[in-house]
Amino acid sequence: MFTPRRLVHVLTAPLLLAALAGCTGAPPAAPPSPAAPPSPVASVPLASPSGTISAAEAGEKLTHYVPAGPEGSTQTNRVLDLDGTVDAMVGTAGTDVKADVRSRLDRHGFVAAARHSWTAPDGRQSVVLLVRFTADPGAEAVADALAQGFRSLAPDTVFTDPVDLSTGVIINALDDQGRARVRLVAPHGDVVVVTYYLSPATPDKQTAVSLFDTELKFLPTPGLPW
Repeated sequence: MFTPRRLVHVLTAPLLLAALAGCTGAPPAAPPSPAAPPSPVASVPLASPSGTISAAEAGEKLTHYVPAGPEGSTQTNRVLDLDGTVDAMVGTAGTDVKADVRSRLDRHGFVAAARHSWTAPDGRQSVVLLVRFTADPGAEAVADALAQGFRSLAPDTVFTDPVDLSTGVIINALDDQGRARVRLVAPHGDVVVVTYYLSPATPDKQTAVSLFDTELKFLPTPGLPW
């Protein structure tokens, strides 16, 4: 479990609460170019039937498990190594915070991640972070920390689904582009799925949940080979 603490200009929550969100509520800007896999690329023994694969291969597999955005959307997809995942989660946080998050992810068995996003012409935006760990307990611990962060962020608008083990939160305050937000997180086997959905003026929980459900269905059933 992560220890709750206050990040600079970020609401009090576990460190990983900053996933896909800065102090303004807007998702962090994507890196200027796709993150390269670590060199040399290590082979990582996974507890699932997929056996031993490289971190690069694990990351590449994650890029296939996300629905496309609406017609006309601008889309970006990239594989993230550990440092890229830390940047996606805590944005412009200080060096000490990044080092702490990096250590914790590594300790929980981080393998690779993928960041998917699309922005529709009408201003709707979806950002998805898929983070794979060596075994289910690592994913469960990180997802639980994020869920606790959501509860701290806006306890009156938190919602859960015991079927998919997801926790969501509705953020009614508008970002600097006039968009409300819905965030969801859940473990799915050895993967943590985080969704950040923005819609103009009014939070759209129904669409956010639908997107999240689709993302979970895209992933392999926990325990089955990738």
